[in-house]
Amino acid sequence: MKANYHKTVKFIQQDWHSNPFRLTMETINWALNFAVAMTFTITVPNVPLLVVYPMFFTALSISIYSAISRGSFGILITSITIFLIDLVGYYKLLVL
Repeated sequence: MKANYHKTVKFIQQDWHSNPFRLTMETINWALNFAVAMTFTITVPNVPLLVVYPMFFTALSISIYSAISRGSFGILITSITIFLIDLVGYYKLLVL
């Protein structure tokens, strides 16, 4: 099966024209998630969680905005759930 890159390029172009701010934020979100994954990979077992958690929260906030703006309930509820779980983890890291 041959990949059809034209559809992907067309989707990105349409997305840019419909909401350039959202596409820019989603690209930043991707970069943040990549940075978090690389930080984990490089620093295990001593991950700098005081650095990583704020990156998580920023990326998840972007995901929540994007889900609302796209009308995606599944991504919205997933992002909110992960945000709340990470909030508990961050609280435990700071307090306990």
